[in-house]
Amino acid sequence: YGALQTGVVDGQENTWSNIRGQKFFEVQDGITHTDHGVLDYLVAVNAQWWDGLEPEVRDQLATIMNEVTAERNAEVNNLEEAAKADLAAQGVVIRELTPEQRAEWVAVMQPVWSQFSDDVDQATIDAIQAINNGM
Repeated sequence: YGALQTGVVDGQENTWSNIRGQKFFEVQDGITHTDHGVLDYLVAVNAQWWDGLEPEVRDQLATIMNEVTAERNAEVNNLEEAAKADLAAQGVVIRELTPEQRAEWVAVMQPVWSQFSDDVDQATIDAIQAINNGM
């Protein structure tokens, strides 16, 4: 907040709820909505422990975790949309990217994808890009 207020930094990147909660909007000239990130939560466990569960227990636990994860992620999305709407209602300038601006941003970022090809299999990268292209 102080760095934005004094001009030490020009901007910040955060979720809508953090921008509202930390009051960053008070010391910046507006917000550019890039929609470049996702705020989701997941459960991670040790594979040996998971594989050691009885199959019926593992199946039931997987079902429960999938249901709860979907529910909580939906709620997070609702909270984020509410925070954005609240900021807009307060008169905060929210700049939306035009399709051309978004396409330019995507094009500039394409080389970054290749940096992760050794860590993320190509099928996953292709699936993510297909989702992005549908936006």
